[in-house]
Amino acid sequence: MHERTVIKLLVDRKISNPFEFEWSSQLRFYIQDDDIVGKCLQTSYPYGYEYLGNTERLVITPLTDKCYMTLMGAIKLNLGGSPSGPAGTGKTETTKDLAKNLAKLCKVFNCGPEMEYTMIGTFFKGLSSSGAWCCFDEFNRIQLEVLSVVAQYMQSLLNEKKKGLKETMIFFIDSEIKVLSSFSV
Repeated sequence: MHERTVIKLLVDRKISNPFEFEWSSQLRFYIQDDDIVGKCLQTSYPYGYEYLGNTERLVITPLTDKCYMTLMGAIKLNLGGSPSGPAGTGKTETTKDLAKNLAKLCKVFNCGPEMEYTMIGTFFKGLSSSGAWCCFDEFNRIQLEVLSVVAQYMQSLLNEKKKGLKETMIFFIDSEIKVLSSFSV
C-alpha cells in the first residue's frame, strides 16, 4: 500500500527529477561499486546483508517516513536517534523496521532502574564490534548515575565513528575492541 501511495504521489506531482524532495526523501536502494546502499535524503548507508528472518512488516505511514528521514539524518551525522511520543505509538517498531530494511541487526534493550553501567558497557562492546544497532526502550527509566556513564560510553564510540573509517580499534573499558562504522544507537 505504501509503495502504491508513493508512486501515485510522484505521478500526481509530476516528479521526474531524482533530486526532488518527494523522491529523495524515500528510502531507496542503489548498486554502488558492486555493493548495495540504502539512501534517504543525503544519507547513504551500506546494506547489511543480515538475514533477519521472515517476520511481519510494519505498516508505513507518513509519520513513519518522517521518522526514517530523521533517523537516517542522525546516522549521516554519526549521532544517535531518539524518536519521541506517547507509549504504544510505534517508536521502537519503526526503528527496528528501518534496521530491517537496511538488513542490520537491531537489538532492543528494555531499560529499567535495576540497570548497571557494567552491563551496559559489555552490551556496547558487543554492539560496536558486530556493527549492530541498539534501541534503548524506556530510556527515561535509567538511573541518573548510570545514564551519565552510558552517555560517556556512547560519546566515545560515536566519536570513533566520526573518523569515517570502516573499522577502528579502541581501548574501551579495560579491553581493546573493534568499532565498526555501521554501529548505531
